[in-house]
Amino acid sequence: MSASSTTQSSQSMKTGSPKARAVELPSRMGRPTEAEARIKKDQLLGVAQELFVRLGYSAVSMRQVAEKAEVSTRTLYNHYADKASLFAACLDFGAAGFPELQISGGADLRTALRDYAAKLVRTLSQDGSFQLGMLIYREGGDFPELLRASEANYERYLVGPLARSLLAAGLPASRAEQSARLFIIMALSEWQRRVIYRRPALTDSEIDRHARFAADVFLDGVKMVG
Repeated sequence: MSASSTTQSSQSMKTGSPKARAVELPSRMGRPTEAEARIKKDQLLGVAQELFVRLGYSAVSMRQVAEKAEVSTRTLYNHYADKASLFAACLDFGAAGFPELQISGGADLRTALRDYAAKLVRTLSQDGSFQLGMLIYREGGDFPELLRASEANYERYLVGPLARSLLAAGLPASRAEQSARLFIIMALSEWQRRVIYRRPALTDSEIDRHARFAADVFLDGVKMVG
């Protein structure tokens, strides 16, 4: 959250904690449609994430995932070369729930940033995402592939989109990416603290209060915030 690469362990992360269930194969004969294949893949990643969250990265094997999802190990390896690739796919799967900075309908940048920060923290405070953040922080030192996957997820699904939005809002191109990283760090600072020290997730009122503070400090500077 995923907010250096280690910090953004988050970010990566699926909204909510999916209930593990068998991957349901299409009932009709023949090659599955694109929609059926997508559903099957999502179910598989949901099973894998549930195992990672419940057992930890080190304790999960590809065979366990295949058995839990009720697919062959060969099928699993056809899609993911190894456990690290599977874990990275779980993070990417969760990135679909990340918000985007919306500046429309007359909303100014300050309001848009507050809304974006609150939505992002709420997304990452879902059980599955919060627990994945703890997992990466806890096991990242022993398994650097977790940090690499988290950083790649963070850059692709958080920094990149926010930088483009800030650029569209009028920030200079030379500062957009750096500004995006800075704001994400600020927006997620309290979420990160809860992950690192295994504190309870933020409440709705705490999320809103911190989102306002982060947006105000980002736009005005700390001396301007009362």
